[in-house]
Amino acid sequence: MAESRSAVMAALLGNAALAVMKGVAAVSTGSAAMVAETFHSVADTGNQVLLFLGLRLSERPPDRAHGFGHGRDVYFWAFVVSLMLFSLGGAFSIWEGVRKLLHGDPHEGSRWWSYAVLVGAFVFESSSLVVAWRALASARGRKSLRGFWRDNRDPTVPTVVFEDTAALISLGIAALGIWLSEVTGAVLWDAVASMVIGTLLVGVAAVLALENYSLLLGEAASAAVEARIRRLVREDDDVLDVIDLRTMHMGPREILVALGVHFRPHLTTSQIEVAVARLQATIRKALVGATNADLILIEPTRPGIAGRDQAA
Repeated sequence: MAESRSAVMAALLGNAALAVMKGVAAVSTGSAAMVAETFHSVADTGNQVLLFLGLRLSERPPDRAHGFGHGRDVYFWAFVVSLMLFSLGGAFSIWEGVRKLLHGDPHEGSRWWSYAVLVGAFVFESSSLVVAWRALASARGRKSLRGFWRDNRDPTVPTVVFEDTAALISLGIAALGIWLSEVTGAVLWDAVASMVIGTLLVGVAAVLALENYSLLLGEAASAAVEARIRRLVREDDDVLDVIDLRTMHMGPREILVALGVHFRPHLTTSQIEVAVARLQATIRKALVGATNADLILIEPTRPGIAGRDQAA
């Protein structure tokens, strides 16, 4: 989680400063694109606070009401982040662009203030993206980006990367819209820039919402993790076969593992208990802190008693 915290902190500090700078520029110039950028940075700042909240709450130990812990707090708050990006960032930006287009408010103040803020924002956002990208590279290891996206169960760093990338693109759109409005004298381009920025943010929010919705429902561990569990269990001398295997992420670092295992028929009850404890320790060690003994459930069974493992 250290990489996630670093990425979120860098994004939080940068966006908080940018929200103030863009807000001042928006008020002084009346630019719809700058208003959209202000909404964007305000939404991003709130998003980082919520991501921090999710990370903090997910670390609470299990209790009576939540026997498997609070790991899914990360997924819930990441989903709320996507809703904020959609509403406060995207929808408001589109609304501001439409309002500007309909009413045609003239531009006020110096455009150079807007350009200076946009350049500063580009520096801040680029720095934040570098931190987030390094965290992403550390988390994905040797996997391709596509493979990492498929197997990743921690939405924090990808969310920051998506937000920072969208922010850099929207800065270019805002600068282009302001420049075209200044050159042509028409507020059309400034209004269109605001609407395009809003549409971009809505698209990013939709992608993040769908991913976090899936995580909230409970996604299985990756195929590679499940294959490793099957192999380790089948290699045990007291095991004949894995009859059933089901996994579910209770959080980025908490995998629930439910196994139906066919043990050798000559084993006594006490020997099976020893074998179960041994398998739990083996799986926990192999998953390198991604689960614990309380989340590994092993049931002795036989073929025909439990549903066969579809992936076996």
